[in-house]
Amino acid sequence: MDRIKPGRRAALALALIAGLASSLAVRTAARAQSSPASVSGHQAASCTALPKPPNTLLQLAECCAHDLKSNPSCRVHDHNGGYVIIKDNAPQKTNAYLIMPTTKVTGIEDHRVSSAPVVDFWHYGWSQSARFPGRQPADTALAINSINGRDQDQLHIHISCIRADVKHMLHSANVPSHPQKPAALQLPPHQNTYEVVKVTGLSGSLSPFLLIQANPAAKADMKDQSIAVVGSSKANEYFVLRTYHHGANPGHAEELLSQSCS
Repeated sequence: MDRIKPGRRAALALALIAGLASSLAVRTAARAQSSPASVSGHQAASCTALPKPPNTLLQLAECCAHDLKSNPSCRVHDHNGGYVIIKDNAPQKTNAYLIMPTTKVTGIEDHRVSSAPVVDFWHYGWSQSARFPGRQPADTALAINSINGRDQDQLHIHISCIRADVKHMLHSANVPSHPQKPAALQLPPHQNTYEVVKVTGLSGSLSPFLLIQANPAAKADMKDQSIAVVGSSKANEYFVLRTYHHGANPGHAEELLSQSCS
């Protein structure tokens, strides 16, 4: 759960947490057979999480990793990749999902983002986006917010659709492929400035985490960084965008997403 402004943050937090807490509390009945993707292979365990930030998402990730049937928000557990995919239950996010590690990783500022498996979460998240939300690559986007733009202390990358106006601006701009020479674009909805480059992959040395850390100023202040990845109209080509928390800019790249995919 991420925040934009204090008042709106509180409302959104209550909505998502209420949905998570309700579903976590009621799914206590054991199931005789687990999902093939679940690691337990036995009965679904009771899944109970604290109803308040900052650990709700961590506990949900642990529940989904234990058994996908333990909560209706669970979608995928990849044991080798060390992640789960869950449905974001905020009312206005009807086509929004999250990829999260199954162990404690606080956020973009955590040193684990530079190492496997978390360094490749952009690649894993993009692969899963073919199903969740299941749109064309050029309409798909992933985003992670700065420490200022979140309420949860568990790393989570949002998976949804890109705003149509942002998509148009990205495809109309002259965006370079050289990571040290990004284009600077002011993007809707709040005209915050983003540095943008094109890449041909999202894993290994091309992981957006590592691309952003190649900027010494960003690496020294990762907690304030915010990243988005948007699909291109060309196969295996992506826009990587960076902004950061400063002044009125909250470092909230999630703003670029249309999480109803409308």
